[in-house]
Amino acid sequence: MVDFDRDDDDALVEECSVCSGDIYIDHDCEEEDIVYCNDCEAEYLVRSLEPLRLTLLDDDIDGEIDEEEDFDEDYD
Repeated sequence: MVDFDRDDDDALVEECSVCSGDIYIDHDCEEEDIVYCNDCEAEYLVRSLEPLRLTLLDDDIDGEIDEEEDFDEDYD
């Protein structure tokens, strides 16, 4: 989802590690803020601004359950 009102001169642009789309980091963004990819809406946590470091918050973007987990345990 693209924000057409964005002033690109005041934003840093990083490449999304999920889809290679654009992640815009506004000039007023701070560390520990959450930013989103404009294409796939992946969430990233801003770890550092100088140098810019982003951490992908949810590496299971499609929301599927990891098949290795076993949810068939018996509970007493």
